[in-house]
Amino acid sequence: MTIWTPELSTFEGPLYLKLVKAIEQAIGNGELTPHTRLPTHRALADRLGVTVGTITRAYGEAERRGLLAAKVGHGTWVKGNDAASDWVIRNEEEGRIELWQNLPVQLDRAAIFRPLIESLAGGDLNSLLGYDKEAGRVDQRQLFVDWLGEQGIAGSEERLLFSHGAQHGIMLALLATGCVGETILCEGLSYPGLLGNARQLKSQVVGLAMDEEGLLPEALEAACRQRRAKLLYLTPTLQNPTTAIMSLARREAIIALARRHDLLIIEDDVNGLLPETPLTPLVNLAPERVIYLGSLAKIACGGLRVGFLLAPPALRAAFAQAMRLSSWMVSPLLIELACKLVSERQVMALIAQQRRVLTRRGELLRHLLPGACWQPGSMHAWLPLPEPWRSQEFAQAADALDVGVASGEHFAAGQFAAPQGVRLSLSQPATDAKVAEGLDRLAGLLRAAPPANSLL
Repeated sequence: MTIWTPELSTFEGPLYLKLVKAIEQAIGNGELTPHTRLPTHRALADRLGVTVGTITRAYGEAERRGLLAAKVGHGTWVKGNDAASDWVIRNEEEGRIELWQNLPVQLDRAAIFRPLIESLAGGDLNSLLGYDKEAGRVDQRQLFVDWLGEQGIAGSEERLLFSHGAQHGIMLALLATGCVGETILCEGLSYPGLLGNARQLKSQVVGLAMDEEGLLPEALEAACRQRRAKLLYLTPTLQNPTTAIMSLARREAIIALARRHDLLIIEDDVNGLLPETPLTPLVNLAPERVIYLGSLAKIACGGLRVGFLLAPPALRAAFAQAMRLSSWMVSPLLIELACKLVSERQVMALIAQQRRVLTRRGELLRHLLPGACWQPGSMHAWLPLPEPWRSQEFAQAADALDVGVASGEHFAAGQFAAPQGVRLSLSQPATDAKVAEGLDRLAGLLRAAPPANSLL
């Protein structure tokens, strides 16, 4: 435990906020390094000559801002910059139920893929086993553009580029737009993959206020007036983790602001085809400034690792260069397999199967955890926590019951004060029965009181 004692006289505001600012400054200048344990509430209160309640309030606010972490019985420490590195796939073990990560629903995909693979083996296989251009073949790109057009997503063959999934697409977008070390705006709660990529590129992420439809236009307007940024990352459909879906009016308002402030937009639409009736994507409204990301991983098959993006014409060459420098190309063999999945209409069959399973699990959620937020087609739900639960505390208590959930801090962008809640991934467990059992354990946990706070 550090003997750190801050000097509060240089800061303005209430005492507890002075302490929060002191913590933030000490972390920024390296005085408090990641994982440093802070003094106990009472010890610091005695040193500063303030009440224990003031320290408790300050530590709580610093935790909400993502500066500190706390665990009952273990104290309070400086939060490390390794939240994204913790974002790994957890396989279910015997007796344990993972509601941790948005993995595709477990289906018999082999029955669909086996004949497709056999047809590849019977064709000109050698042509698919060598190097190819970074964008893939023209006929492959045109096939995908035609399929996207059938789903209401407008594009052109010249703008389409294949990627190793949408995660790779995010990195390509950050590189192609020159956002290394730049400011990136996004929803206050955002995809950990984006946050991790930005951290690797030394970019500053600024999380903006949200409501039930996602990003608030007034928050975007204020951010654009206060700082220079050229990139906005959004998930307008089935937002991760809140499940928010932007109305058309909200989408149009965001586009208008992007044009006014000359913002480029990354539209992450990996969940866009899961609802029965998807809304118009942002790329249709502003193809000149929207980078559209999609993938077959979530909607069809995670192991295929084929994604696709639509780049604004002015950025097409930059994306091609980013692809060459990052991986040269996506495997022609995998692209052709993805094309067969699309051309033979099997991808829509997989989406339909997944929707049916998610509908059943959504009904289980509404019955067992009626306070959770869920939308038809969503692979996940957002569970707001009642007082006095905190998200980390709840996730740890759930873990003790062998249920994995994702606490809100994993999604907090920059210094955004994450609400107390957890994300529940309904798609990950193998069976509906395991989903029901996991949700029932969480419902029992909510009915019980949190462990007594021993940090004082």
